[in-house]
Amino acid sequence: MHRFLSALLLTVSLSTVALADTESSYEARLVASTNAVVGGDWSDALSDINSLTADFPLSRIGHLLKADLLFWLSGQAGAGQTDSAIAELQKQLRLRWNHAKTFEAKKKLVPAKILHISEAIPFVLYVDLPSSRLHVFAQQSGRLVRLSDYYITIGRAGFGKEREGDLKTPVGVYHVDGYIPGGQLHARYGAGALTTDYPNTLDQFLNRTGYGIWLHGTEPGWINRGPRASEGCITLSNPDFERLVTELGSHRDIPIVIDDDPKWIQLQKVKQARNDILTSIIASAHSSTELPASDHRDVLTPGYGLTKNPVITDLMLYPGRTERLLARLITSERETGVIALEQYWHRTDGGEWQMTLQAPVPVRSPERFTADIVAPADSTLDPLGN
Repeated sequence: MHRFLSALLLTVSLSTVALADTESSYEARLVASTNAVVGGDWSDALSDINSLTADFPLSRIGHLLKADLLFWLSGQAGAGQTDSAIAELQKQLRLRWNHAKTFEAKKKLVPAKILHISEAIPFVLYVDLPSSRLHVFAQQSGRLVRLSDYYITIGRAGFGKEREGDLKTPVGVYHVDGYIPGGQLHARYGAGALTTDYPNTLDQFLNRTGYGIWLHGTEPGWINRGPRASEGCITLSNPDFERLVTELGSHRDIPIVIDDDPKWIQLQKVKQARNDILTSIIASAHSSTELPASDHRDVLTPGYGLTKNPVITDLMLYPGRTERLLARLITSERETGVIALEQYWHRTDGGEWQMTLQAPVPVRSPERFTADIVAPADSTLDPLGN
């Protein structure tokens, strides 16, 4: 069998993979066609692939899958060598296939790093870098509910951006802060772009450089490129990008968590994970001569002089090689109004938490944060009031 098809067959079982509950008809049909090929139902496979490539003529995977199937049916299997372009298409199809295989097991799980997001924020975007996947979660009654997910392309040199021009996608927590229609951009941005705030406060503190890290569409001539093909941005197919923009609507300041080491947990375990982290930080603060503290409010706001019940609105384990925590707090001061802070903590080699950085940040839609400013009923057990 031709290298492309045999590479696929070697990485999956011959049982049919259930289709993911995805909004992308292109991906669903691509996986269905691949199911037919892998299952040996070549007549249906050829019919499915012909239909797919007729409706999506820019599907290079579809055309290559068809070519391999025809090679096999003609008895010419094994001809040709795999070049880098074909290898990228193989990687893309395997990533999509593996997503379909694991979707049912994963669809009721949530990212372990997202411990809490303010209920005033309607959506959270989560990028699973190893899987080349963007997940969209909505906030419903204080819980994250999965809405959709999309295949994405990231930087040609991978992830972990440090310098301008290194062709890497950042790892960290950012915010979508704007939208630019495709008609106002170069054609390589496809249907448009969602801009982000890279470099964020931590990036600047760590002297990371670069700019213009966006989520955007795909250049003409492609539906999707390989998993590593951008200059550092996160790209989607143009139909997927347009669907994402429609989902998010006019909302801004939407968190986007870009994770190099994703872990997924059951929703009911999030609260326990959150309280375990806060208990660990409080214990570290009590044992430190630099950060004496009586409760979580003092622990998370040393030296800033906030007195009016600062409350955590966002709490995340920060992606990256160093074990870090990001806490966002908000408080209401009579003299200055609403104040928002970001704090970055890191765990030392001894296992204790120390604050690396604290900085004021813009308040996100302050009129929507009324509920967040209410002090929790039991600050000792759960500073988030849940």
